[in-house]
Amino acid sequence: MPTRRAALLLPLLAAACAGQQEPAFVPPGPMRFSHLTPLPLNVAAIEVTEASPPPQIGDVGARLSPMPAEAVRIMGRDRLLAVGASGEGHFAVTHAALVQGRDSLTCLVGCRLEILSAEGQRMGFVEAQSRRAVSGTDAGRPRAAEALLRNAMDDLNVEFEFQLRRALRDWLVEVTPGADGTLPAPPPPAGVTKEELPRG
Repeated sequence: MPTRRAALLLPLLAAACAGQQEPAFVPPGPMRFSHLTPLPLNVAAIEVTEASPPPQIGDVGARLSPMPAEAVRIMGRDRLLAVGASGEGHFAVTHAALVQGRDSLTCLVGCRLEILSAEGQRMGFVEAQSRRAVSGTDAGRPRAAEALLRNAMDDLNVEFEFQLRRALRDWLVEVTPGADGTLPAPPPPAGVTKEELPRG
């Protein structure tokens, strides 16, 4: 039987446990996109620029690992694959912020991919972005910021592939990996076309 002292402590322990919030769900392992089918482009090289957008007021993204800008760069490195003989793709981070409000968290991530000819002429581009937010008790849960970034990056990954297939389909090479996992060389392009996304 519990002692009188232990019996008095039980309500306090129960109240303490009730006040503890369960951590937000974060998938195990590092943030990577290499398990997804790569997006082969008919260019000779892809440059993922290291530049990051300036931080915003209340931005807490620097506390995370990876930070939002690096998470976007990881997506670019993991998803894009150069399989052509000429030209370049330039992948850049356009939005990378995780802002903490009074009782909210808001994450905005975005990217831009430009296709340049061998002479440096811009042949086409695509942009994508994702915004996620949580508020109230969800924003105060342990690992809430990390979970929010993961969810925003999953959305960005889907949106980026959709926009790439829509706007740069003439540069996307549909190839099937061989038995060793390598991709065959693409056929020479029949022509160059350009399709820009509407802004708005």
